[in-house]
Amino acid sequence: MSEWVHTVSAWAIAHKDQLTLLATVASGVGAVVSAVAAFIVMALTKTLATDNRLLRKAGTEPEVVAYLLPDERHINILNLVVANVGRGPARNIELEFIGDRELLQKQGARLLQKPKLPILPWLPQDERFVQIFGNAFDLLDGVPPPEFKIQARFEDTTGKQRTTVSRINIAEFDGLSRIQGPEHEIAGALKLIAKTVEGWNGFTRLKVETISAAELPDGMVHIMIL
Repeated sequence: MSEWVHTVSAWAIAHKDQLTLLATVASGVGAVVSAVAAFIVMALTKTLATDNRLLRKAGTEPEVVAYLLPDERHINILNLVVANVGRGPARNIELEFIGDRELLQKQGARLLQKPKLPILPWLPQDERFVQIFGNAFDLLDGVPPPEFKIQARFEDTTGKQRTTVSRINIAEFDGLSRIQGPEHEIAGALKLIAKTVEGWNGFTRLKVETISAAELPDGMVHIMIL
């Protein structure tokens, strides 16, 4: 064992210069690796902080859009819908109709009295404002209605102003149809039964009330016989 130690020690003494150079190189490589690793960690930390900031911003900013949508009960009626599809409340919402307002009004469109008009001081997230825009039969009768734009301006809670522009083409609603839902068929059948039973003795005050699925949060059709 002692001979082996002496042999190694003699070799180390004979090659001490090479061993010193190797240790210096290894130390330098280790320092470079440590510097590169520190830079990568710093870059990743900065990227993560930027992404988190963007996520927080996207989770609190409002996004107000305006569009036309057929009425739930009367498909020929087109409603103007202003909805906040963002994740934060919007304030000082105003609309501006950009296009041939005079022709649209001649065809029965119910536009706001002014081209640009404030409509709501506040619009919480996932809420919407609905107003009748016009009858599709009148709007699509004769001359095709012109395309126009609805520009929505609004602010976030910090007062920063934002704008969205929606292109509206009423001709896209031409030929639109809808099959009556089952809840309306049930309601009609029950009302017919109620009308028939009204003449029976003891049932002169029979009253049937129905609530559609769209009016209930649980999506069920409720029927009440009073």
